[in-house]
Amino acid sequence: MNRIAIMIAIMLSSPAYAQTILPCEVQLDVIHQELSPDFCWFHPRVAAIPNSNSAAQTVICTLQKHLGVSDHYSGLYYMRSDDGGRTWSEPVLPPELDWVDDHGETIAVCDVTPGWHPQTTRMLAIGTKLRYSAAGEQLLDQPRSHQAAYAVYDPASGKWTAWKMLRMPNEESQNYLVAPGCVQWLVRPDGTLLLPMYARGPSGTDYASTVLHCDFDGSELTLIEAGDELKFKGGRGLCEPSLALFQGTYFLTLRNDAGGYVTTSSDGLHYAPIAPWTFDDGSELGSYNTQQHWLVHDQALFLSYTRRGANNDHIMRNRAPLFMAQIDPVKKHVIRSTEKILIPERGAMLGNFGATAISSGESWVTDAEYYTGTSPHASGADNSVFAARVKWSVPNKISTVSPQRRIVVLGDSITKGVRTGVAESETFGARLQTSLRATGLLIDVINQGIGGERTDQALARLNRDILSLEPEIVVVMYGTNDSYVDQGQQRCRITATEYRQNLEKIVADLRRVGIQPILMTEPRWGDKAGLNGVGEHPNVRLQEYVAECRAVAEQTQTPLIDHFAAWSNANSKGIDIGSWTTDECHPNPAGHLKIAEAMLPVVLKAVTDQ
Repeated sequence: MNRIAIMIAIMLSSPAYAQTILPCEVQLDVIHQELSPDFCWFHPRVAAIPNSNSAAQTVICTLQKHLGVSDHYSGLYYMRSDDGGRTWSEPVLPPELDWVDDHGETIAVCDVTPGWHPQTTRMLAIGTKLRYSAAGEQLLDQPRSHQAAYAVYDPASGKWTAWKMLRMPNEESQNYLVAPGCVQWLVRPDGTLLLPMYARGPSGTDYASTVLHCDFDGSELTLIEAGDELKFKGGRGLCEPSLALFQGTYFLTLRNDAGGYVTTSSDGLHYAPIAPWTFDDGSELGSYNTQQHWLVHDQALFLSYTRRGANNDHIMRNRAPLFMAQIDPVKKHVIRSTEKILIPERGAMLGNFGATAISSGESWVTDAEYYTGTSPHASGADNSVFAARVKWSVPNKISTVSPQRRIVVLGDSITKGVRTGVAESETFGARLQTSLRATGLLIDVINQGIGGERTDQALARLNRDILSLEPEIVVVMYGTNDSYVDQGQQRCRITATEYRQNLEKIVADLRRVGIQPILMTEPRWGDKAGLNGVGEHPNVRLQEYVAECRAVAEQTQTPLIDHFAAWSNANSKGIDIGSWTTDECHPNPAGHLKIAEAMLPVVLKAVTDQ
């Protein structure tokens, strides 16, 4: 087993990955229906434009006409709903997204996935550029016949840009054909993208899949680096990879002509060996020659897919009905008891589909029936465009569906703050949120402090409670509990070396998923604090841990807010810092105000640097 695989195995075996079943309901809506002998609507995919009123959520749906020849698509149409999907505009084809004539050839973009980029407040649509002959056949005789294409939508103006191409290295060889079509891509909290794609050289038919790390400035998409190449012999290799981040681990599902595969990664770029999708009883999933996509809730991970074995052998490639089921993230298999039908089989194949979060209460899976004609199929197919609205039993906290940006404060009871004499609104986290919003920044500050907690305990819940929220910034403050010597004991609760190693791991785990860490030292105890288990003032041990925190900040180049130094400086000037506390340790409202005031300039700089 290689190093990456070992790291993933250790991480996935932690208690944070204990499996719980998350109930949900499905409401199936028809968002457009149009029966024609000349075309059918194909691969509808949606993305939400976040706002504070979920009842009036704006949703954009991109879709294309599938024309008479196989894999021959129109330009990219879109529909818009401003009431959460209850009503929709008719499909519109912006001239910027239409076909382009190039010396008798048609240049088009297909298999598009739209998504919201919160850092630039733009919608980004990513798909595959291709070339058509006059007869509608794909032309693959030149490099860049398939390219990664993207267009940008500005919700303020309602305008799209024309298609642009992502520049790739080795376009004459390894990346002769590049396709990010029918994939799910991610925006990291730092604003960069993880974009799955598949590519091949000028000869052969097998594609290799990889994940690209890209930068996006609101206008231009540029490549930073490419991850591992994932290969499979036969069946066109590995195509249409879709990516999800669940509780700090990246999950990638891939299509092969004979079956679906899954793999995991700690950083989104380097992956463990692929494994075939199975049910939890060990039987094959039966999804083949078609894509699978993810539905991500902060508490559970789901897969949407088609498969054999559903009395559907009369349907081409068994591509109906469309299912969803919860995934066991440790064993990476589908929990059969949770399987439910999203979109039923009505006598026609379902086409390429999409899956995305829309609000904290709903995620959608969208698809359309591959059916042309002048009258409906006997079983009901009429080229309906469906939105299967998955309604969660508990709110989904994933930040990409929230209008607010998100900061987490992570720590012990000093961070939690609420106690006799201190209301929640008086804690430093709440005060920080008020100050940030006063500057015009729509930011939520989420308090994840737990009384009595140490750095080792914080690490144990980091994936479940912190990384699952996908905040931009996490402010970390520990040391008071780590350094304390309890009555009847001779040693600190954990050693200074363990404390430092834990802090280093917290910083590294935040950064690997694109979250900016900020470290803070704990405030100094007041002079009248009771003695610890070895008869010392608690500051004697705490100051050693403070030094380790400062060293980690310097070594990892992490911003540091040094409360211990500030409170020590005030103490040296004769200020009774005990008057800033309820008990010489825990801040009272005045102490929380001091902490929040020290935090504001550092956090503001980090927010504006994102």
